[in-house]
Amino acid sequence: MPVAEGKSVQQTVELLTRKLEMLGAEKQGTFCVDCETYHTAASTLGSQGQTGKLMYVMHNSEYPLSCFALFENGPCLIADTNFDVLMVKLKGFFQSAKASKIETRGTRYQYCDFLVKVGTVTMGPSARGISVEVEYGPCV
Repeated sequence: MPVAEGKSVQQTVELLTRKLEMLGAEKQGTFCVDCETYHTAASTLGSQGQTGKLMYVMHNSEYPLSCFALFENGPCLIADTNFDVLMVKLKGFFQSAKASKIETRGTRYQYCDFLVKVGTVTMGPSARGISVEVEYGPCV
């Protein structure tokens, strides 16, 4: 979602949430999604000029017992939360990219058949953008 002209990220998020509440959306709590980037360790690359692959490891408060890993141009893996411990043990194969943790935190709203999540995307201490997720869940 683009940041409103002349407004900060936080001001734009507050503007969006006020609009949702004026429509009649009800707060359903909060959510958090984080993503950490890993790259192939240099020791595992065979020939020079070969580029490493990226892997993104994500956690979602909507699925507290799961951890998601997405390989660049490859498969997706769903594991339990102990996958992070495995990644520490695989540091010879995958290394965490420096300052690569991105997090989205915000509020969940229920509006008729829709679940709307509005959050602030942060990387380190600074806000980088706004995320809006809309999920359609028909009641019939």
